[in-house]
Amino acid sequence: MAPTIVRFLQVDAFTRKPFTGNPAGVVLDATSLKGSDMIRIARELNISETVFVLPAENENNDLRIRWFTPTQEVNLCGHATIAAFHALAEEGRFDLQVNEPQSFLVETQVGVLTVDVEWFDMRPYIKLSLPTPAFFPYPGDIRYLCGALGLADIELSQKVKPQITGSGLCYVPVKNLDSLETLEPNQHLLKNLNDRHDLSGFAVVTTDTGDMKADWVMRFFAPSLGIFEDPVTGTANGPMGAFLWKNGFLDKKKKNFTFQGAQGGSINRPGIVNVNMLIKEDEVSVLQIGGEAVTVIEGNIRMHGDSASSF
Repeated sequence: MAPTIVRFLQVDAFTRKPFTGNPAGVVLDATSLKGSDMIRIARELNISETVFVLPAENENNDLRIRWFTPTQEVNLCGHATIAAFHALAEEGRFDLQVNEPQSFLVETQVGVLTVDVEWFDMRPYIKLSLPTPAFFPYPGDIRYLCGALGLADIELSQKVKPQITGSGLCYVPVKNLDSLETLEPNQHLLKNLNDRHDLSGFAVVTTDTGDMKADWVMRFFAPSLGIFEDPVTGTANGPMGAFLWKNGFLDKKKKNFTFQGAQGGSINRPGIVNVNMLIKEDEVSVLQIGGEAVTVIEGNIRMHGDSASSF
C-alpha cells in the first residue's frame, strides 16, 4: 500500500525573525487523519505543539483545530494557533487576502474561540480570544515548589504568592530578572507536583524587565506534557494580565489594558506576546493574545501502514 502523504509546515510564532519565538508544526489539511495519526506526527516533529486544521462540525463555525504535544493532546495552545492562522493567511485559505481583516469562529476542546486576522506592513497579525481565568492559592508546600524550580524562598515576590488557575497553570512570581534567568528546575520534581496537584505547567514570572520593552518576563515549564521549557507560551502570558488585575497591581480606574510579555530569551528563542484586556463591572471581560509569525520549514510526512484506533 502506498504511503499517505501529509504536508506540514513549521512556523515560528510570536516573532518576525526565523529561528526565534516558539516553533509549531502546522498541518493545514487534516481531514483524513485520525487522532492516532496526529499524535504520531506530533511525536515525529518533536516540537512543543503541532496544530491540525479540520472542517467545522457546526455549520455556524468556520473551522476546527486540535493541538498535540509530542506525548498527548492538549485543550488549548496559543502559539500554534497563531502559527496556523499565519499559514492560512499566507496561503490565502478561507479567502484571506492582504489588508482585508477577517474574524473566525474556531471549534476547540475548550469551546468556540474567536480568532481575528489583521494586517500590518502587509503581514498577517493574529489575535486569539482566551477564556477568562480564575485564580486560586497554590495548594501545596511552597518550599517544595521552590526546590523543584531551583529557587530560594527569598527569591519569591513578597507582594503576591504563587497561585494556580482552574486549568492547572501555576504562576510563580519572583522578585527580579536575575532569579528568573538563573533558575534550574528539577524535571522529576516538577512532574511529581504536576501529578499531586493536577497542574499543567509552571509559569515563573517577574515584572522586573531590566532594559526590555516589556511588562513582564516569563519562563514556562511543562514536563508532564512532554515540554521541559516552552520558548514562548501564549496561553500563559495572556492570563498574566488578569493575574495583575486580580492581585491589585493595575489602576482600577482603567478599563482597557495592553501589555507585552517577553519570553524565550533564556533559551535563545526570544519572542513577544501582545496581550489586550478589557474590564467590565470590575471583572475581566475580554482577554486576547496577539502576535506575528514566520514560516521556516515546509515538507511532507509519509504515513506508512494502518494507524492505531482513532480517538
